Amino acid sequence: MGFSVSVRSSLPLYKLFSPRLNSRQNRVDCITTISKRRKSSPLQIVKSVLNSSNSSIDDNGATEPARILLERLFAQTQKLEKQMGPHSHLPADVYPGFNLEILESDLLAVLEALRKKEEDLQDAERQVLSEHSDLNHAKEMLELRENEIAIAYSKHEKLEGELKLANVYLASQSRQIEDLRLQVKEREDVIFAAKSALSLKEDEIEKMKSKLIKKSEEAEKMDTELKCKSQLLEEANEVVKKQEIELQQLKNAIRDKQEKLEVSKTLRKLEEEKLKVAEANLEKQTMEWLIAQEELKKLADNASKQIVETKETMENFRRVKKLLIDVRSELVSSQKSLASSRKRMEEQEKLLKQQLAHLEEERKSVLSYMTSLKDAQIEVESERAKLRISEARNKELERDLSIEKELIEELHEELKKEKSSLKQAMEEMSSLREELEQKNTEFGEIHGLIQDKESELVEAKLEIQHLKSEQASLQLVLEGKDRQLLSAKKKLEEVDQEIAELKMLLSSKEDQLIQATNMLKEKEEHVQVMQDELNETKMKISEAETVVERIVELTNKLVISIKDEDHNAFAPSDSTSLDLVQQPLDRPGDYFRLQKEQLENELSLTRERLRMKEMEVLASQKALTIKDEELKAVLGKLDAREKELKGLKDEMIEDANDLKKLYTLAQERIGEKSIGELAIEKLQLEAAQLEVEAATSALLKLVEMSRELLNKANLSIMADADAETDISMFLQNYSDPGISMFGNNECLKEVKTGVVRLSAMTEQLVKEAGVAAGVN
Repeated sequence: MGFSVSVRSSLPLYKLFSPRLNSRQNRVDCITTISKRRKSSPLQIVKSVLNSSNSSIDDNGATEPARILLERLFAQTQKLEKQMGPHSHLPADVYPGFNLEILESDLLAVLEALRKKEEDLQDAERQVLSEHSDLNHAKEMLELRENEIAIAYSKHEKLEGELKLANVYLASQSRQIEDLRLQVKEREDVIFAAKSALSLKEDEIEKMKSKLIKKSEEAEKMDTELKCKSQLLEEANEVVKKQEIELQQLKNAIRDKQEKLEVSKTLRKLEEEKLKVAEANLEKQTMEWLIAQEELKKLADNASKQIVETKETMENFRRVKKLLIDVRSELVSSQKSLASSRKRMEEQEKLLKQQLAHLEEERKSVLSYMTSLKDAQIEVESERAKLRISEARNKELERDLSIEKELIEELHEELKKEKSSLKQAMEEMSSLREELEQKNTEFGEIHGLIQDKESELVEAKLEIQHLKSEQASLQLVLEGKDRQLLSAKKKLEEVDQEIAELKMLLSSKEDQLIQATNMLKEKEEHVQVMQDELNETKMKISEAETVVERIVELTNKLVISIKDEDHNAFAPSDSTSLDLVQQPLDRPGDYFRLQKEQLENELSLTRERLRMKEMEVLASQKALTIKDEELKAVLGKLDAREKELKGLKDEMIEDANDLKKLYTLAQERIGEKSIGELAIEKLQLEAAQLEVEAATSALLKLVEMSRELLNKANLSIMADADAETDISMFLQNYSDPGISMFGNNECLKEVKTGVVRLSAMTEQLVKEAGVAAGVN
């Protein structure tokens, strides 16, 4: 029963009460014959049917389109009742047929929508049945897996018991092996101590030998060095003697040069005194020459006055000039001699400075030679003392060598004894090693058996973990399905309540429709009677017109015959009779004219409204084209996301392959790890791969769901656009202003709401796809 309820909850609402409608189709057959004249329906009902056919059960299980249809039908029936009522202002022969056709088309649209929803409900029932069968199959598989897990667990317990016994046996054998190893270690320690003592003694003997050899070599080297140093001392003594002779020669040369320097200094002083005297003489002569020039100037000034005495003065003047020229030549020669003497003095000074520097260098070299000679004498004396000390050491070394030779002979004898004891210990060690090898072979066999058991245990654990993971995944799937069933049950309960309400509404609306159809039939009969009466009145009017024409002719004849007698008497009576006849004839014409004018005004108003609505429909179509472009852009983004997801999947596959390679390399490198640790690492790698695959599959499902939703949205938008074009054609054909206004407004509102929902859904899908890609 619960399953049937859950199936009903997933079905659309209009299919749950389809049998009742099918039972009442016979009542509507009479109406469908009239509806063949006009197949188009009003915009209000067509739009609601399209919405109901495109919309499935939402998250809240709402069935708004069917309820809206019924409410609109009820509103139209109330309008028809008002129009057909006695207080309606419209004429009786204008709208009844049109309203009946609208009602018939509405009913047909409702029936078609209900049939479509019934088919959708059947498809949903099949899907739920298939899911239920899948759930049952999954439960059976879970039970089988649980049995397998129980069997594997029992095997695991048996293997653990066997492993415990094997571990006890291994522990006993390992103790025996450890005892043997301890004995072997003790023997090895004894042998190692004996070998170390032997090696130490051998090292000491070798060290003594090496020391003897070194000391003998050192004694030979000392002899050779002493001989060399004695030769060097003799050579140094000869060199010292030669240098003493050279020093005496240098001292004599220095004395000679000092004497020459003193002589040159005295000569220099004399020349300087001569130069000073000559400079004083030159200064005097220059002063006299200057005084003579002044006197000549004075004489030249006084020449004009003393012309007579000019000859004498000229001769004196010539003499003075000659004297001056001689003085000049002497001055020039004295200056040249002074310059040359100065140059000579400078050159002599330079030579003296050079000679002084050479003398200082020679003094320094002599001093260094004297210090080196003293050092050499000191070294020779120290080397003689060292020679004496080394000769004493050689004597002591010869004594030590004789003592050490005796010790070496004693150590050789001890070594022979210890070698014999070592041979015995080596024989005992070989026997112990053979026993150890036997024990090791037995231990290896037991260890191999234990490894086989451990491998079997690991495989059993892997199988158990794999089965547990599968069980957990199936349990998660079952929990998801249970949640879906609970939500479906809640939706079913809500839908059942709405169905009950809708059934009540349908029953009341059907009664009202029956009453309305009866009223419409009565009104049609009344209209037909009125038309018959109108025809009769028209016939009577035509007959009355003919009679009036005849009476007018007769009256004209009478007027012609009786010209002057009764003209004044009969004229007013004729005019009153004509007016009386024409009044009833003019009244129906005015009535029909008023009706025509009203109809023309209404037609003009409806045309203007139709133009406005066409403009609004064009604007909505533009908005739909913009949303189509946005949807195409979103589809392009989704394709790009799919490509990125494919690239991520390829990268994840490459990462998994890299992990496998790393695992193989780790298995090759890590030889010391136990099988249990490697198995745990393998399980972790498999779990990571499963998580990666689950993430990729979830992303792919999200992308497929978004594609399906976008395709459905495109189809619904195309259907809405086609419906709007059909509705615009219908509005151009029909002339009911109230219905067209109401339908177009609702159409625009529903189109806007649909576009907003589509944009919101696309944005949510794109965000979810982006979040899923970021997480991966």
